[in-house]
Amino acid sequence: MQQFLFFKVDKAYIKLRFVDILYVQAERKYVNLVAIDKCYTTLCSIGHIEKILPAEIFCKVHRSYIVSLEHTVKFDNEFVYIGNRRIPISEQYKNVLKNSVITLNCELNCFQSENNINSTSTRSSL
Repeated sequence: MQQFLFFKVDKAYIKLRFVDILYVQAERKYVNLVAIDKCYTTLCSIGHIEKILPAEIFCKVHRSYIVSLEHTVKFDNEFVYIGNRRIPISEQYKNVLKNSVITLNCELNCFQSENNINSTSTRSSL
């Protein structure tokens, strides 16, 4: 499968790699493909874009947003965080997102305990 698409800008076609797309945002009849270095706007539906983008990399989280799982830094029950952007998650897509990624439940203190063990070992060997 191709790892890119071509995007028509004026009279030329520009290659846009899937890994460079941060997220897709629908605005009325238009769709914004927000990439690492640029934002491309096209006249089509978000449903059409959703069919083109590989499901193993992208996930629809709202009727107006599709996010790149590669660029997702974190998410909670309300938002997906990509860089400094907060993208809303609608109720109907919460489980879709959680089922699209591998998750582990870990409490913060498990990392603190590991750090305490390492620092204790270091002190006892001195």
